[in-house]
Amino acid sequence: LKCHELAPSPVVPCSAAMARVPSSVAACRGGRRCCHAGVAGIMMAALVVVGYEATQGFVAGARSAAATAPAPALRARRVQRRFSSVKCKEAVEMLEGGLYAYLDVRTEEEWQDSGVADVPELAMVTSHVPGPRGMAFDTQAWLEKVQRIFPDKQSKIVVGCKAGSRSKAAASVLEEAGYTELIELDDGFMGWKMSGLPVKYP
Repeated sequence: LKCHELAPSPVVPCSAAMARVPSSVAACRGGRRCCHAGVAGIMMAALVVVGYEATQGFVAGARSAAATAPAPALRARRVQRRFSSVKCKEAVEMLEGGLYAYLDVRTEEEWQDSGVADVPELAMVTSHVPGPRGMAFDTQAWLEKVQRIFPDKQSKIVVGCKAGSRSKAAASVLEEAGYTELIELDDGFMGWKMSGLPVKYP
């Protein structure tokens, strides 16, 4: 089960995790912090941000089980991403000029509460939604929605979220699906508003 393909990511015992080579697993001392709502999503997003895209889930009872288990041969598949990350001040000219479309992957609640970027081409498709163990990302369902908006895989797209974590995961999914003209908004919509860039409310 790859990271973000199904939600929520599974909790697995150490013995099962060790059999999942060469994928990565997230672990803490006793398994509780890994499974805590919110923390789980942050850990998964962090792994994707640095390129680990084959995360299997969370290890239950990691430290106690590992103490008596054989030495694991766990490795993580690190994928070299090709999309670039830029700050809002670098992206605004491309967006306001209509050269790139802006894909906002935040939730509807965030759009309503904080507004959205006021740019000529704006698409809003939520990527991560709250789940029992944090933010969950159904990549296939999300990708199908995006493909209906951008059927051309050479579409120029800037992907943004609130602060730059979800957008990196979303851009990775698009890149894996064959999209080639991607830019990720590193400081997200928070950076957009803090920079005084134009905002509108849907």
